Amino acid sequence: MSTAVIRGMELSNKLTAALFLILAILFFAIAEEPESNETSHGVWRGELSTVTAKGGIFSTTEGNYWLSSVLLAGSSLKGDSVLVVGYRVGMFISPFSIRLKPSITNTSILRRQYRNRLNATIEDPVARGLTGGLLMGLRGLITSETATAFKNSGTSHLLALSGLHTGIIALMLLFLSRLIIGRGILSGWSTVLGIYLFVVLSGGRPSTVRAGIMASFAVLWISHRGGKLHLLTVWWAALILSLLCLPGILQDKGAQMSYGAVLSLILFGRKFSSRYSALLSPFYAGVVVTVSLSPLITNIYGGLSLLGPTATVVSLPFMLAVMVLGFLSSAGLYEVSAVLTPVAGLWVDILGFFSHTPLVLPNSVLYPVWGVLLIGLRVFSRWNGLNRRFR
Repeated sequence: MSTAVIRGMELSNKLTAALFLILAILFFAIAEEPESNETSHGVWRGELSTVTAKGGIFSTTEGNYWLSSVLLAGSSLKGDSVLVVGYRVGMFISPFSIRLKPSITNTSILRRQYRNRLNATIEDPVARGLTGGLLMGLRGLITSETATAFKNSGTSHLLALSGLHTGIIALMLLFLSRLIIGRGILSGWSTVLGIYLFVVLSGGRPSTVRAGIMASFAVLWISHRGGKLHLLTVWWAALILSLLCLPGILQDKGAQMSYGAVLSLILFGRKFSSRYSALLSPFYAGVVVTVSLSPLITNIYGGLSLLGPTATVVSLPFMLAVMVLGFLSSAGLYEVSAVLTPVAGLWVDILGFFSHTPLVLPNSVLYPVWGVLLIGLRVFSRWNGLNRRFR
């Protein structure tokens, strides 16, 4: 199989520059206005778009609001309707009363059944929450203590289904399909079908939609055509298709994080060929994403985690183990829970050692330093080629 890039699929430099200019204009056009601290009592009706351990975000005709409710987190899913009576400060609502109407779509029914299955098969709340979050995006099952450990260690991104999770699922599906069907286009399409089902059943979030499109494109290309993908072209294809499927995707913080992370790895990524590449590659990837998305991370999480890349590398084997053991346990192999519970607990305990106060920089310092670091990453990622050119 050839490893050369298929030139026919590569976007020209002029077209790429034009696309980035259009994207920048769109971002400025939809830039959010500063949040208001206006207070009021009232009644709000909307649909949950995100559910976490401490509540959720629901969309109304007036905008998006954060609803603080631990009880809501354990009983609701993305897509459910809510009627809220409460007190609002800005976009944050403290509820006096909540009426929940579960969604009756086939996807929501399946997700609810799987959540009930997890409640019945995995007794430990930490293991159950991590399994639900990593396999199906059921972040409402994640305990507050677990969520805090991930946040303080700079690894919250591991709990949000994205490219890493979808990639693991895609590799497992491709391995199984090739084992059963053999190599070829049929196994590729079988894998794509599995990826599509995973994206839908996990809630169809913008980050998983992006990852699903890119993973499907890669699987079909490898299975049918062969050759090395031009990742920037695939990235643009995924963004355009996502915009068509989810028009409001550019305003979604999770989507911004997901697309920005992948773009940064494409532009600043580097391969390591030493004996320590298994450690260096994920660590460097964590540094690239942290630096590249530092303004967005600061805006969302209130600061930067300097230990986040290291904690991410340490977390990867635990993450894979929880996904596999959690799936087997929920499938009926109850004996596996005896291993899943201590593994999940150890993971959270280890993250406690990485917990620290995030670094907060004023914008007057953050943006100049950010620009310099981006230039440094670009030079480092292309150092071998530059060294040969100017030597």
